[in-house]
Amino acid sequence: MIINLDEPNYHYDRFRKVTEDLAKQYDSILKCVTIGESHDNRDILLLKLGLGKKYIICCGGVHARETINPVVLLRIVEYYADLYINYRQKRLNLKKKLTSPNVHLKEEYEQMLYDACIYELLQTYTILLVPLLNPDGYMIAQYGFDSIRDPKLRDLCIGKDYDPTEWKENARGIDINRNFPSQFWSKKFEGDYPASENETKALIRLFQEYPSLGFLDFHSRGKSIYYYRNRMPEHYNKRQLDIANRLCEITGYELVPPEEEIDPGDTGGNTVHYYSEYFHKPALTIETVEDEANFPLMDQYRNTTFKELKLLISEFGSMLLFRSD
Repeated sequence: MIINLDEPNYHYDRFRKVTEDLAKQYDSILKCVTIGESHDNRDILLLKLGLGKKYIICCGGVHARETINPVVLLRIVEYYADLYINYRQKRLNLKKKLTSPNVHLKEEYEQMLYDACIYELLQTYTILLVPLLNPDGYMIAQYGFDSIRDPKLRDLCIGKDYDPTEWKENARGIDINRNFPSQFWSKKFEGDYPASENETKALIRLFQEYPSLGFLDFHSRGKSIYYYRNRMPEHYNKRQLDIANRLCEITGYELVPPEEEIDPGDTGGNTVHYYSEYFHKPALTIETVEDEANFPLMDQYRNTTFKELKLLISEFGSMLLFRSD
């Protein structure tokens, strides 16, 4: 196993190495490429998992302080890739055991059915996963402002005058999840404009390059799922609700009601609004970790979050396949 959920803070360099190690380990099913560069010159990595001609896009690490999801998403990639690679051999082994009437195989057979689902998923889809969209902010939240190498950017961040463990923004002090062009977007300060940031541009290019069937954006906190889009038609929100209800069932998360789509006083411009409005495909925000959790988030949340999420992407893919427009 390459991704150790119990390993203390994953520095960006370590995060990058294990991401590339995953691609080498599972090179028949997994590719790692760079889709852009942050303002402090860190690569934004994309993992392409699967052989299918249909696409699902997933993203994590948009907000700097939400440090649990990027590592958990890597572990889910490893989990799926390992199931895929070993599926054929496990199927042969199970067939051999079925010839013996004395062997009790109920649990093994049930696991085999799940493995088959993952195998078919990755034959049908390629999952395009950006585990860490905001590498500069990720470093600030874990290692402080000294982790920013460009002195002008470092001074800009320090000038914001708040605790780096609470940092949400990128190295230019911009909240990426308020930087996407959408109907809810509003100007917040002089010189502000949508898609101004390298990270935003990288994800938009990915959306535009691949004709995907759906998008999941992983955030923290609240153990909840946002689905409703005030600016989208009723039939769109009905489909969103159907998907969200099923994902709530398998994760144990709560459904966020329509009136809480955007917090009071907040602005639009987030990833899912952009994707919904421009591509008219399902797009949901998955909030992991309990609402009472304090920043910096404890590494111990990784194991719980992995257990909650490991079925989610495969179930999302299945629902898109059977309920496509």
